[in-house]
Amino acid sequence: MATIGLFKKPRIIRKYGKQEIRNGLAASSFSDTTLKLDVQMLRPDELMSLPEGERTMKRVKTYGVGKLTAADEFNGVRGDMLWYRDQWYECVSSVLLENTILKHYRSEFVLVPFSKQPIPPIMQEEKSPEPEETLPEEPDEELPVEEEPEDEHESQDSEG
Repeated sequence: MATIGLFKKPRIIRKYGKQEIRNGLAASSFSDTTLKLDVQMLRPDELMSLPEGERTMKRVKTYGVGKLTAADEFNGVRGDMLWYRDQWYECVSSVLLENTILKHYRSEFVLVPFSKQPIPPIMQEEKSPEPEETLPEEPDEELPVEEEPEDEHESQDSEG
């Protein structure tokens, strides 16, 4: 697939594993990866074509070469998440566009409500460096410190 990467930037995508029931609660594992995507806000005419109740939810669309998993509440499938501007967005559709020689996927994401935001991304690049890399090396010898003679201080105290 040929694509133009001019507007694409590496974006963090959270992919969920199969949902399981643990201690009576639904849980699923996840992994954070990066994918080059062009992220855009929906145009006003795209927002107007949405059903009335969905127009108020913040949405973004993405263009990229990778197919993303859309949420499917009926089958219990969690949609892939996009980390964008310090918030998670959940994938609600991902469609292959083959109408040009630049085959690509157009995906749409909805902002996850603040009360349901998952933990921030966990990427290996964000691990803290080893302590010896961040601390400057200590000198082998102590640098001489200039000390003021004590006689001057004593003479000033006795005069005043």
